[in-house]
Amino acid sequence: MRSFVFLCLLFFASAFFLISCKQEAPSIPVVSGSQVATDTTAIKGDADISIFKKNGDAYVIPWKYLMAVKFEDSYNEKLGMEVSMPVFSDTLKVLDGKLVEVEGFYIPVDETGDDKIVILSAFPFAQCFFCGKAGVESIIDILSPTKLPVLKVDTKIKFKGRLKLNRDNFDYLIYVLEEAEMIR
Repeated sequence: MRSFVFLCLLFFASAFFLISCKQEAPSIPVVSGSQVATDTTAIKGDADISIFKKNGDAYVIPWKYLMAVKFEDSYNEKLGMEVSMPVFSDTLKVLDGKLVEVEGFYIPVDETGDDKIVILSAFPFAQCFFCGKAGVESIIDILSPTKLPVLKVDTKIKFKGRLKLNRDNFDYLIYVLEEAEMIR
């Protein structure tokens, strides 16, 4: 009985710690036409892709835009339960399917046995989604057509590829970089 009480207290203390450590998404400018707002909600209308810098043929995505996603609870028939679904801002939707560049920290996914998939994180491994200090909006699936080199965890690298905003395929994260190539 004492061990059960101890485990319950440990569970609640851990949950409280994780919730209190979660960082709020930064406030970013959301642009639509000539309007600028400073909150993370999307402005009605088309967003302006020109707010993103270009490096050659790719748009550079700062993490603040990726991490500003909202979530809504919705019942999923296939899974038979409530799930949190991403609601992407108009500002981010303009990049869906476009060639983009993103820089972050390398996290291998050795368990899959696929050397063409890694995860890129906005934060080093000790702060990433898997350790409870950030949300799923802070990581991206990197899918490469070629074998990716094995790197040291937390190596800061840059990838270029086609951004896919994912709301419905639970085999992947909410952000997927397809046809990705490591550029640094």
